[in-house]
Amino acid sequence: MSHIFISHSHEDGDFTEILRSKLEQAGFGIWTDAALRGGEDWRKGIDQAIREAFSLIAVMTPEAKASEYVTYEWAFAVGAKVKVIPIMLKRTNLHPRLESLQYLDFTDRQLRPWGDLISVLKEAESSKPEVKAPDAVKKVEIKDKRKNNAYERMLEGLKDEAWTWRSVNKLAVMAGITEEEAVEILKYDPNIAFGVGKSKRRIVKLRNR
Repeated sequence: MSHIFISHSHEDGDFTEILRSKLEQAGFGIWTDAALRGGEDWRKGIDQAIREAFSLIAVMTPEAKASEYVTYEWAFAVGAKVKVIPIMLKRTNLHPRLESLQYLDFTDRQLRPWGDLISVLKEAESSKPEVKAPDAVKKVEIKDKRKNNAYERMLEGLKDEAWTWRSVNKLAVMAGITEEEAVEILKYDPNIAFGVGKSKRRIVKLRNR
C-alpha cells in the first residue's frame, strides 16, 4: 500500500489536519512535508514521496497558488504520472494545467464532498500498479557490527505480516537503540520508505509491502 501526498500552503495547516484525519479514518496512508526533518535533503525526500504516492491532493488557495513549493509538488506529480486531485478550499484562479483537471469544491464548509474525495482516491489507489523493488529482499551490509545487528532486528520487525507500517520508535526499542539512531540506520536501505503516522511520529515500511 502506498500513500497520498498532501500538498498545501502552511497557511492552510488547520484544514490540512482535518483532511489528514478524514483520510486516515478512511484507511489511507498520508504523507506531508512534516515527515522531513531538519538537515535532510527536502527536495530529494519530496520527489521520492511523490513518486511513491498513488495520488497527490493539491489544497488550492491564493496562498497555495503563490507558493513555489506547492507548484513544484503538483507539477512534479503530473510529470511522474501520479494522479493529481485539486481541492478548491478558497476561490482561486488555477494554473491552466490544474484547470484541465477535475477539482473538488470545498469552499462551502457545510457541503464539502468528502465522500466524492474518498471515492476518487480509492479508484486511484486500485488503478496504480504495484511496483516492487527488484532488490527489496536483499539486506544492506553495514560495516559497524552494532548498527548492523540493530538493522537486522528492525528488518525482521518490518517483515512482520501483521503490519504494513511500523513505528520507528517501536523498531528502535526492539533493536535496543535510540529513535534517531534507528532513522540513521534505516536510511542505509533504499527499500525502506518513511512516513508520518496519526500521532505525527515517524513510521517506516518495506517498499514492496
